[in-house]
Amino acid sequence: MRNFRFAVFAGVALTLPSNAAQADGMHCGNRLVSTGDSLYQVRSVCGQPDDAQRRVELRTVQRRVRGSCGGDRRCERTEEYSVEVTVDEWKYDFGTRKFVRYLTFLDGRLAEVATGSYGSDPEG
Repeated sequence: MRNFRFAVFAGVALTLPSNAAQADGMHCGNRLVSTGDSLYQVRSVCGQPDDAQRRVELRTVQRRVRGSCGGDRRCERTEEYSVEVTVDEWKYDFGTRKFVRYLTFLDGRLAEVATGSYGSDPEG
């Protein structure tokens, strides 16, 4: 398994190679994995990734909350709170004739598939 690192900006943004394209899924042989699939589903279709990293991020989210403004009036306000998100980043290197695929999972579900440059020689 080859080691690689993902660059992280401000703890939330994933930076991939500048020529990376994004897709909603990827083919593994004659089968397809798509956004929303679980870690288990992807591993069972595509096999073990060439590299896998896991981290937990603290993210701020917003929600609209209705409440009383006094009397019978109702008001809405935006409330912010923090949640922990488990981020798994997998790399599949299919060799020199195919593109490397970078998969990002959020809380165990495939959220993004990015395509990098051509892969490396499996013998090298």
